[in-house]
Amino acid sequence: MHSPSAEHRALQRTYGDLDFITLARDSGALPSLFVDLGYTPDAEFNTLHGHQRLYFWDSANQRQVDVFVDTLRMSHTLDLRQRLHVERRTIPLADLLLTKLQIYEINEKDIRDIIALLRDHPLGSGDEETINVDRLLAILTADWGFYRTTVKNIALVREALSENGLAEEPDIVGRLDELERAVEAAPKTRAWKLRALIGDRKPWYELPEEVRRD
Repeated sequence: MHSPSAEHRALQRTYGDLDFITLARDSGALPSLFVDLGYTPDAEFNTLHGHQRLYFWDSANQRQVDVFVDTLRMSHTLDLRQRLHVERRTIPLADLLLTKLQIYEINEKDIRDIIALLRDHPLGSGDEETINVDRLLAILTADWGFYRTTVKNIALVREALSENGLAEEPDIVGRLDELERAVEAAPKTRAWKLRALIGDRKPWYELPEEVRRD
């Protein structure tokens, strides 16, 4: 919806699932909605985790649906409650980027998504087809763990650019440079600085439970 570069020959990928997010106050209506649409809820998973995440399966089309409630909790936690009404059909570009940068065990598909977002959108102020730097900094200067994973993933994105023949594209490389400079220069919170003292001696990420059907 946002990135024509997702169709670039080096960035194309398959999509095996659908991810949604809702507010907690609205989540009670979702199970019946998805059942009406032909999806089967994972009763055990939804009972255990339904306050923060719901899972449904479409057997006819072999696709799954993850619905996050209020926040995306994966390798790191991204609170989206105040961001759901910024865009009509998706979460804002900065948040789309953060959902990828937060993945500790990042894969090639996620890296391709990061490259597509950066290829098509400048960094700046505001959210109108722009990656909102203020939003990125609000997260990455308050949470050292999120920052640590982001730095790791930016390095992997740089490697992938060379492998995909995109290393010479100035917009992508320039935006990665711009993001790194902005994050490093921005003041950090006290909590960020205290966690940074511990560093890699303690795990800074979670390994989220993945639900898959054979």
